[in-house]
Amino acid sequence: MTERIYNESINVDDDETALEIAALQSENLISPPKKEYIYHKEALVALLEEISQKKLKWIHRCDITSTEPVVVDQTEDDLDRELKFYQQGLEAAIQGKQAVIKAGVPFSRPDDYFAEMVKTDTHMAKIREKLLAQQQGIQNAEEAKKQRELRKYGKKIQQEKLKEREDKKKASLDKIATIKKRLRSGDLGDADDFDIDVDSDDDANSSARSGSTKRGGKLAPNKKRLSKNDRYGFGGKKRGLKRNTADSAGDITGFSVKRNKSGSFSGGAKKGKAKRPGKAKRQRGL
Repeated sequence: MTERIYNESINVDDDETALEIAALQSENLISPPKKEYIYHKEALVALLEEISQKKLKWIHRCDITSTEPVVVDQTEDDLDRELKFYQQGLEAAIQGKQAVIKAGVPFSRPDDYFAEMVKTDTHMAKIREKLLAQQQGIQNAEEAKKQRELRKYGKKIQQEKLKEREDKKKASLDKIATIKKRLRSGDLGDADDFDIDVDSDDDANSSARSGSTKRGGKLAPNKKRLSKNDRYGFGGKKRGLKRNTADSAGDITGFSVKRNKSGSFSGGAKKGKAKRPGKAKRQRGL
């Protein structure tokens, strides 16, 4: 039973496929109807004349045709394409201005013409302030950038100078060390080539630092050291330094008559303010 149903289903599918193939073959045999195009030249010319604006004046048409067509070699080149459009628009503007002047139609605004602006003065003032702020910000940024570059350049120059000084100092110290080593060993060699007097330089530097001078080939203390010695002493015995001696007692170089003049030395009584009398004397006097 099942085999019979399966065979019948296969036969049905085969019949449907055969019908579809026959339908397709019949469609290919039947050609579609051809569309007829009607070309009425006289009617088209009449309609063109009807809608044409050649009879109107140019001032009503305002059409301009460029003398040269726009030819762009590379369509992907935006700059070249926009430049050609700009040239075409500039030529059209010049031709249009000449045509308007020829037609006698005024198009320039008179000097005494006042019209209400699209934007108010307050709005334009805000825009102006914003533009000025942007410009000031750009100037400040450029100035800051310039200052940073100058600081970098100055720092670089300073580092180069410091390095140069260090190199010179190192070279001088090396020369001095070499000369000292030769002096200690007794081998002067070409010491004159260095043109440095080590002993004289050392003595001069030490004397300059201490402020001392030579007396009889020996170093003497400077004035500051002498004043401190007189004030605070210079070591050694300190007891009995202020005690009078025969020489100090007979020395009157520090005595001044004017400073020490008084009533006791001049022989007269010391004058002073009169004392107030007592109460009893004051009462008797009354």
